Formats: sequence, C-alpha cells, structure tokens
Amino acid sequence: MWVIKIIKICVWCISLTIQSAYGMVEYDLKPLGNLNKIDVRLQKGELFGLGQVRGAFREVNGKLRFSMKNPNSSSGSVLLDARNLRFGYHKVDGDAHQPEWLNSFKHPKIIFNLEGLRKTSWNGNTLNAEVFGSLSLKNKTAQMTFPATIKYLRGARSKFDGKRGDLIFLKGEFKLSRGVFGINPGSMLNVIKDQLIINVSLVGSSNGRRPLLPSRLFY
Repeated sequence: MWVIKIIKICVWCISLTIQSAYGMVEYDLKPLGNLNKIDVRLQKGELFGLGQVRGAFREVNGKLRFSMKNPNSSSGSVLLDARNLRFGYHKVDGDAHQPEWLNSFKHPKIIFNLEGLRKTSWNGNTLNAEVFGSLSLKNKTAQMTFPATIKYLRGARSKFDGKRGDLIFLKGEFKLSRGVFGINPGSMLNVIKDQLIINVSLVGSSNGRRPLLPSRLFY
C-alpha cells in the first residue's frame, strides 16, 4: 500500500511541475518598472517644421499573463497615467495636457487590455507575434493590433533585483490616430499631424522560476 501511495504522490508532484511549466504564468510590470518605457512620437506639420516631437511615459504598471505552451491565450493589461507624459519642452508638456488635447487631469487613465496573440512563431527564446487588444484613452476605446517580439528568460530576474523569477521582454510599435481618440481631432494638423507612433518596451517578472523540462521551448 505504501508503494502505491508514494507513486500517487510522485505522479501528483510531476503533474504540478508540468502545469507550472506549461500553464499560464503572471508577469508583473511593477517590480522592474525602471526598465519599462513607452515612447510617443508626434509627426510635425508644415507650420511646425519637419521632423518629430518625442515624448515618453516612464511609469508603466500592469500585469501580463503568458503561457509558454499556448502563447495565443496570453492576456493582461498595461496601465498608464496620462499626466506622466513628458516631451522635455515646457510649452509642449503644458499644451499636451490641455482639455482639447489629452485632457489629462479629467481623463488620467490610459489602459491597454491585451486580449491575445496571433501569428505566433518561436525563434529560440524569442516569440514573434501579432498583439491584439483594446486601447482606452480620453474616455474612448478602439481595437489595436501590432507586431511584437516577446523574449523569455528563465531565472533572469535575480540579476536585476535578487529575487527568484523569470522575465519576459515585450517590444512593439504601433500607430494611432489622435482624431479617433478625440485628441484635438481635425484641428492644428499643420502643427501636429494626425498619426502618432507609439514604441512599447516592457519587462515583466514572475514570482517563481519555471521548472526546466526537456523541450525545445526551454533554454
């Protein structure tokens, strides 16, 4: 009888290990927040001169849920405070938060809800994918899709904050229309064009290290 009990316990432990390895894992953006960055590039209009105006959100919060076995089922949310957007020029910073533009003090919440991944393919420990979800900004919501790379590093968290855990790095770029989100729509296009370019660079960390199993996904 005791042999059967030991076998059952072993099977149960192996089952938990496999679930941990292949199941959904939550990665928090807050612990390594200094590595997160979301850049905003504004295309100058004819009156403003050629080139771009660059701004950035350097405080990014949220959580990503990611599965090595089934990355398409990934989910999560990225949270920003519109009041934290800075361009490095006092006048531009002030204008950007006015009611006709971001209206940041009335609508400070910016949320991207990750609904899943498509067209996924692994290249070593890097996943190429198409991210899709919804972006809520200035009390308006629109669906967004953009290409991204997600790099997974097992046990790498300890190198940054000394804690046990894995890391994922998500990088991507997408474009959005300020008119769609009510950011001074149809106005001052000779100063700032309608299209904005957003660069995303996120680092999420887990609270535990995934078991190492013999599979092409494990490095």
